[in-house]
Amino acid sequence: MTDTDSVEVNRPAARPRPDIGIKATGLTVDFPIYDANSRSLRHVLMLNPVANAMRGASHVGGTIAQGSRGAMVVRAIDGMSFEIAKGERVGIIGHNGAGKTTLLRTVAGIYEPTGGKLETVGRIMPLFNLMEGMMPDATGREFIRIRGILLGLEPSQIDALTEEVIDFCELGVYIDMPVRTYSTGMLVRLAFALATSVTSDILLFDELIGAGDARFVERAEARLQTFVKRSSIVVVATHSAAVMQKWCTRAFLLDHGKIVHDGGVVEVLKTYAKRRAAEGA
Repeated sequence: MTDTDSVEVNRPAARPRPDIGIKATGLTVDFPIYDANSRSLRHVLMLNPVANAMRGASHVGGTIAQGSRGAMVVRAIDGMSFEIAKGERVGIIGHNGAGKTTLLRTVAGIYEPTGGKLETVGRIMPLFNLMEGMMPDATGREFIRIRGILLGLEPSQIDALTEEVIDFCELGVYIDMPVRTYSTGMLVRLAFALATSVTSDILLFDELIGAGDARFVERAEARLQTFVKRSSIVVVATHSAAVMQKWCTRAFLLDHGKIVHDGGVVEVLKTYAKRRAAEGA
């Protein structure tokens, strides 16, 4: 972890509370550059006026910066401050490397902030790593148990939802076969069915999930709508204007780790389109 001013992360127990929400104050996430060439990179960036002026001008990636101890870092999240309250559906859009996925993973607790403060209240369900816990020799039924434990479920809770998950994913006899024999579509079906069987307070998406053949996708979308309605907060990172308009009530436009527009979906999408046009994209 790179140096920071102060870092505070408050992740209370998963029990739902009336004040479910997310609050970030000056949130920063740096990834240090340990490559042996970082010294020469620092030299170029700090001593060359042209290169120095170009920092952060690219339309991909985070900002390259120098940490307080002199190490070079990629600043994926740069001093973000925002609040998301119960009932909100927030879409996050921006160029590749704008910080969308990093922000979601930080809220989920996968990445720790290197600066600022992050507070989350409520049970968090990330739906961007569906294959976590996938052991090749485990059967589908065993995968449900393994993945359920990783999601923080009690054995009794896993037992209660297992048959419903099996019925929904429609894998037939394959549910008792090793998952290494599954196609990609079968794996996604199983992971999706389990993830959407658990009630959460805060639901995080990194793009919406394709789940196989057309009939199953239709069923999955209906299930997803029910799942979203059960969740108090939804945050989805996407490149799709259609997804934003369908699922979200509020939007963040990110640029090099900063929120450059926080507002209604239509107005944020207009700002995004204007910026892309100005960049010649």
